[in-house]
Amino acid sequence: MDKDITFFAVSDNEAVNSSVKGISEGCGPVKHIYNVEINEINTSEGIRRICSLADTDFVLLYTKPYPLNLGYKAIERMTDYLTPECAGMAYADHYILKEGVCAPHPVIDYQEGSVRDDFDFGSLIMFRTDVLRRAAESLKAQKEYYYSGLYALRLAVSRIARIVHIREFLYTEVEDDLRKSGEKQFDYVDPRNRNVQIEREEAFTFHLREIGAYLPQRTRLIDTEEGDFSCEASVIIPVRNRVRTIDDAIKSVLEQETDFKFNVIIIDNHSTDGTTECIDRYKDNEKVVHIVPERTDLGIGGCWNMGIDHPACGRYAVQLDSDDLYSSPKTLQTIVYKFRTEKCAMVIGSYRMTNFGLETLPPGVIDHKEWTDGNGHNNALRINGLGAPRAFYTPLLREIRVPNTSYGEDYALGMAFSRNYKIGRIYDVVYLCRRWEGNSDAALSIEKINLNNAYKDSLRTLEINMRRGLAEREADEFTATQFEKWELCRKNHEALKGIKTKCVNIGGNTINVQFNPARAVSTMAKLDKSSIDARPCFLCTNNKPEEQDSISIDAGMRFSIRINPYPILPGHLTISSEEHIPQTLADKAEMQLPMKILQKVEDYFGQGYTIFYNGAKCGASAPDHFHFQAARKMDIPFIAQWNEIFKSAIEDDTAGMQSGDVCKAYSVNGFACPIKVFTSLSGDIDTALLFRYLDSLPVHEGEPEPRYNMFAWRGDEGRFICAYFPREAHRPSCYFAEGEEQILVSPGALDMAGLIVTPREEDFRKINEADITRIYKEVSSWKNHI
Repeated sequence: MDKDITFFAVSDNEAVNSSVKGISEGCGPVKHIYNVEINEINTSEGIRRICSLADTDFVLLYTKPYPLNLGYKAIERMTDYLTPECAGMAYADHYILKEGVCAPHPVIDYQEGSVRDDFDFGSLIMFRTDVLRRAAESLKAQKEYYYSGLYALRLAVSRIARIVHIREFLYTEVEDDLRKSGEKQFDYVDPRNRNVQIEREEAFTFHLREIGAYLPQRTRLIDTEEGDFSCEASVIIPVRNRVRTIDDAIKSVLEQETDFKFNVIIIDNHSTDGTTECIDRYKDNEKVVHIVPERTDLGIGGCWNMGIDHPACGRYAVQLDSDDLYSSPKTLQTIVYKFRTEKCAMVIGSYRMTNFGLETLPPGVIDHKEWTDGNGHNNALRINGLGAPRAFYTPLLREIRVPNTSYGEDYALGMAFSRNYKIGRIYDVVYLCRRWEGNSDAALSIEKINLNNAYKDSLRTLEINMRRGLAEREADEFTATQFEKWELCRKNHEALKGIKTKCVNIGGNTINVQFNPARAVSTMAKLDKSSIDARPCFLCTNNKPEEQDSISIDAGMRFSIRINPYPILPGHLTISSEEHIPQTLADKAEMQLPMKILQKVEDYFGQGYTIFYNGAKCGASAPDHFHFQAARKMDIPFIAQWNEIFKSAIEDDTAGMQSGDVCKAYSVNGFACPIKVFTSLSGDIDTALLFRYLDSLPVHEGEPEPRYNMFAWRGDEGRFICAYFPREAHRPSCYFAEGEEQILVSPGALDMAGLIVTPREEDFRKINEADITRIYKEVSSWKNHI
């Protein structure tokens, strides 16, 4: 491989240009040098520009607006590490020039859990151009980024290739952030950066979905009355050599005003500075439990385990660091009230940063308001902390255990609890976090920072692997629970195993015919207005069977996912609106519902699913209630044959989108009936293209939209495919015939997709190629189809 490089530097500063030009454009490995704006590299547009200009094997990106001093043959060394095809991006140890002093600055290895946006790559990174382009392509499936383009790009690189740490000091960069480590660590929660953090959360959530570690909203609750405890809450304080602060902390607890019994459990980890004697002054106070461990190998986490295992520990264990204070006498009551009312397994409060004299320090209040009930448990893996104080349901904490470390143990607990349980948030300040020279993280060396960051990244790696497949396992549990308590549903799904099927070839397409007597209710349903008005809507929550459970989702509208009790295929789901509104999709095109609904189904049931829609006069057994259905892609004949069918597609139109994505419209002629297809990476269908198509279809008198069925699924390389089957008639003439001429087939989406459902065995036996061809011909709309 020729080692040609395109070099991008983020400045037009004269001093920087001088240092960059010293790399010798056009000579050696560097063929081109370009300037980019310092903010441009964090935008989707900036990433697209870099890709458009890169015509070499490698892309080198320098991200600081200061002069760069490259080591001897540094660029060549980076290309060496990127030559193997498994490698996609490289970064290196380097030197830091800070206030005139040059010092080594090692960085850490990249692992799967290195997903925080402040991971230290240094200012010089190199990409294989082919990997860069593939990663940039995935950005088209995401929103347009203004702050997170580079972050989203390297997450995408990590999904397709290795990110390589070069343990060689290859260059010198200038450090302009002169703050100590203790002052930097809260940048990610600075309210001034909230817009950036919200956008980073969106990029990270996309990444979690792509690697199969995304979890839907956590709703598992605790029983607040379970178990016998000597008190309702215990404040846990691990301490070692904090004689200057421990008395303030203890008083902060004893001043709490509550309607329940509480205590404070202090685990004194062999203090030698007078801390032990200070705690002993409270030995006559029944609320103070003083423990001195026999072991000498305990970190903060190990001390916590001793505290929660103590017989005096209450139902809830509440954190207070020995440096810190509760902000008012109401803090403990506020925390326990949150447990009682929301039945959450963990509660996290908000705090104010102060100095030793309790004067506010920047950034002030840390409230983590970016946390959402729906996604906070996913975003927790990206950020460096979750807030304080932290409080836990003791029985569950005893089961999970606290890592025996003195750094990151609280973060590990937050991820573990949020994996399964609801987390309660308090956004009022209930805690004072005092920063002073005695804090353990006030001024850390680069070596200690690296150890801490590598440990937290390892926790994230563990958590990602713990979460992979968890949603699908929960979906299996959801289905198993339904079968266990709902006999009708179980029997109908079990019957699918012995159901009769046969294959018919129509124009080279395989059409499956299914004999399914359980579908007689739907196939022969009376769908006139008076019949519909006379029955209770079986999709309304109030009318569903008592045994039927549901999963509530938000796709811009509220829907419920349920197991279909009269399935056509294994895993057959119904996704019904929680509002009783007519079965009309066309008026909701701006909401991009197909992609949103599909994504929610995938979140719970995995990426093997497709969703589909029956128009009110196209197979919907509940035309008065808006709903979709879902089934496995592998069971849908036309999707299983899609790659062959799509060879007949004729591209009709295309539309560019802001993110760089392109929506294309096709007419597909390679199936037994006409299909109109829209594709994109993002899942968005250009509304102008869609409405142009829908407006070309006939609208029957008294009906709010054209007649059609619709399928949406993810195809190869994650491309979103939305297929419309235009319809003319609701039911074919053979449905209304008499005697031997009658065939009770009432085509819905699955029938149009190549799975003909017959509820009568005589119809199953006699239906043939000519019958099926005629049915498709009669019910499909061939108008304007190429």
